[in-house]
Amino acid sequence: MDFDKMSTDELKEYAKTAGIPVGNSGRDKIIEKIKEKENGTLQPDTEDSIPDTSPQYNKRPSSASLVDSISSGIDSLDMADKNNEIVTEDLPIDTLIPVKSITFGGLTYKSRTNNAIFRWNQIGAVEYMTVAELNEMNNYKRDFLNRPLVILMDERAVRKFRLTPVYENVARINDLQSIFSSGMKVIEASVNKALAVNMRDILISKASQMIKNRTLVDINVIRFLSRKLQYDFDGLLETVQED
Repeated sequence: MDFDKMSTDELKEYAKTAGIPVGNSGRDKIIEKIKEKENGTLQPDTEDSIPDTSPQYNKRPSSASLVDSISSGIDSLDMADKNNEIVTEDLPIDTLIPVKSITFGGLTYKSRTNNAIFRWNQIGAVEYMTVAELNEMNNYKRDFLNRPLVILMDERAVRKFRLTPVYENVARINDLQSIFSSGMKVIEASVNKALAVNMRDILISKASQMIKNRTLVDINVIRFLSRKLQYDFDGLLETVQED
């Protein structure tokens, strides 16, 4: 691959998909890191990232498994619409893509070109949007796809909009049992990544379920979550202990 012909943004995207931390590195430094990665000589950069040591960080999942993982995590909250059909045809601009909300409460998007209004009444609700409408959303309301507020239930659409790195971070929250059994550095890094991709409410809901089910009992982890998420898990813990 001719890296000299790639833009800085393209180089950063390539590095991200290859698992190479670049931080605020310049163009030449990014190219150097990519080449070192390919040659097997890249050294860990502690300034750019905190290494993840739990098993789920070691294998890069496919787009399809990412979508399934995120969707199943949302559905497990018992608040979701089960209509998550996967589109199998090609992706011309009029192709309909199932779009699922991962945001608690209502969510509304209005198209700039045709004034179509899309409403997700609750987390897990599904609306169908064309690729053309998703292109517009990506151009003018990037938070919907990149924060993300919604997920695309078609792995080809995930690849088209280059959302795989975003979905990887979202998907990691579904294995909280493994994360919370790790050291505090891994827990803190995982929570920070979850917060960066709009998963605070979902993290609160899942942690609450684990406390109620007594699968999360470590008081140090619970108090850390209370501080980090600004949510009173201690009150919930007291209620569970009284049962």
